[in-house]
Amino acid sequence: MNRTDKDRSRQIYLMLPMYNEQEAIVALLDNIEQVRPSLKEPFSVVIVDDGSDDNSVPNIKKYMQKNPLLPITLLRHTQNMGLGQAMRTGIYHLAKKINHNDIVFTMDADNTHNPQYMPDMIKKVDKENDIVIASRYCEGGEEKGLSMHRSFLSLGASGLLKICFRCKGVRDYTCGFRAYRGRVIKEAYDAWGEKLICENGFTCMAELLIKTHHFAKKVDEVPMILRYDLKCGASKMKVLRTIMRYMHLITNLKRSALKTVSGK
Repeated sequence: MNRTDKDRSRQIYLMLPMYNEQEAIVALLDNIEQVRPSLKEPFSVVIVDDGSDDNSVPNIKKYMQKNPLLPITLLRHTQNMGLGQAMRTGIYHLAKKINHNDIVFTMDADNTHNPQYMPDMIKKVDKENDIVIASRYCEGGEEKGLSMHRSFLSLGASGLLKICFRCKGVRDYTCGFRAYRGRVIKEAYDAWGEKLICENGFTCMAELLIKTHHFAKKVDEVPMILRYDLKCGASKMKVLRTIMRYMHLITNLKRSALKTVSGK
């Protein structure tokens, strides 16, 4: 694919929802700095702090002072409101400023996602893919350090969502490490508005993927090794609650699709 002038001027954004990641966020930003020169395009980070009460925010501010060449925008919630609200704040903020040709990455802030996969994901976008997922479930992908019940939940949820929604090109429905073409984010936001992300918990990642997939011409994945063994602190996921939310998500999305088809 030949780059046009419009392509060369595109922006790459990385959006990180964060809650109490005082150690992990610094390690992740260091990893981002190592990868950034290979991106060779204007790049900036948007961090949404979801009411952290540890040293996450002070550590980010110190990092910004020491690394002024890495553009970081810090958006803050005064209290913890959940992953879904953090995603809403970040995605809606970007939807209003990005161009169709820009690329928006989303990634967990707990340092379990390695930014080293970003260049390969950009290459996939340049091959006409509108969404690219860093996937545990395509050839070459795997998980390290994830408990058996968490691994089973993620695999089972992806399998169930695949049966229910059949999003072409998607194996990993729940991993939040993705690259979206700006056009897809903008068109999905124009269509759904403030209802683009309704889920408040971890299920918001599957919701966003399913809703944006409708506007994507092609979707692909790159293999990723999920490094849960690098995570600092306990998981914030409540397994039983998350299972119930997946069932609620499936019911709501199926109902929304029926309303759209019927025009009601």
